[in-house]
Amino acid sequence: MASGADRISDLPEGVLHHILSLLPAHDAVRTCVLAQSWRHHWRFAPAVRLAGCTGWSGGAYTFGPFVDGLLLARRGGAPLDSCDFDLDLDIDLDLGQYDVPKMERRVNSWIRRALRRQIRELRFEVTTTPRRLPLTLEDRNLASEHLTRLELMGVRGNARVLDFSCCPALVDLKMEECEVGSLEMHSPSLKHLRIRYCLFYSNYRTGMSFPSLVSFEFVTNVGRVPVLESMPSLETAKVRYDHFYDDRCDNGRLDDCGDVSCDGCYYYYGPYDYNCMFLEGLTEATDLKLSAYPDLYVFNRDLEWCPAFSKLKTLVLSRWFVSADLGAVIWFLCHAPLLEKLTLKPSKVRNSLMNSEGSYRPLEQPIKASHLQIVEIKCEDVDEIVLKILEVLNATGLPQEKIRIQCPGTMYKDW
Repeated sequence: MASGADRISDLPEGVLHHILSLLPAHDAVRTCVLAQSWRHHWRFAPAVRLAGCTGWSGGAYTFGPFVDGLLLARRGGAPLDSCDFDLDLDIDLDLGQYDVPKMERRVNSWIRRALRRQIRELRFEVTTTPRRLPLTLEDRNLASEHLTRLELMGVRGNARVLDFSCCPALVDLKMEECEVGSLEMHSPSLKHLRIRYCLFYSNYRTGMSFPSLVSFEFVTNVGRVPVLESMPSLETAKVRYDHFYDDRCDNGRLDDCGDVSCDGCYYYYGPYDYNCMFLEGLTEATDLKLSAYPDLYVFNRDLEWCPAFSKLKTLVLSRWFVSADLGAVIWFLCHAPLLEKLTLKPSKVRNSLMNSEGSYRPLEQPIKASHLQIVEIKCEDVDEIVLKILEVLNATGLPQEKIRIQCPGTMYKDW
């Protein structure tokens, strides 16, 4: 201002604290030199955003003590609403003096201190270069009566850290590029769960128990398909498997090949005595998207034992349903009585899978789809698979004007 007046300092304290919460923590702390009245404002910012270490002079050697001092200075002060850790670590440079176990101990102490500040939202992201090395969270429960939202990225979690029963207010969990090293994941309160690009160890299945879940996203994860327990409040679910998973038969079958040397089939059940591994946990959904490569046999095996999807209204099936004479499509037409919209995205598959028999055997009874309003088929061209789909749909008595095919370069057209 030309007059030299300090109008920013005249803002209400709550507004100043909110502004400081939008800055990276080191910039917020620097405001203490502006004037005597600004000396302690940064201590009361409702959010702390900690970013480093590569951009810091001295890397982890200087960044670590800064975070220690900042969290210590907040002790006994105003509670934090949220805390955001965004750590980029150069394994060769930053950890030259700070070895990985020592950094992991320090990182875990930061999380415990943040939780003691009564935070409601915690985001913890670790990116390591030049090689990927997830940081291990200590095997103890995350305990907080206040935490409602948690994001984890680039960490390894074992049994107790993935048991969220000590966070009774937690409703939103996101995990990305993490390693899941536990037989169980559990939360009685969680409503929204998103797991993307995570590694589930291949020598066992992870049991997932989230009875209050409303939305579920499970996308492009690696390893064994987990075992889902009942989710009676579920409304929407999106599941996609791409390329890397361990639930495929070495002999190209969609049921048990009986070969003891086939890891996919021989270790299919592991310690679980479940007939239906995954799909049964999704049966309460009203909106469902299922995508996988055709040789992921879990979905086809599940259909033999899965109960009806009694609330399902919109369904998208991508790729995996094209095998076993379209038994999966027939199954959903028979077992989703309220289905209104069906979208099918077939893919090209090798002949051995097209000719194989899956676990599910199509029913001989007539197919009824009284609530079905529209079927969309999105394909590369009208090939043998699409013609088989049309044959199945004709058996339902669905009018042709409710069947639409979309190929590249064309608009939707009635068939």
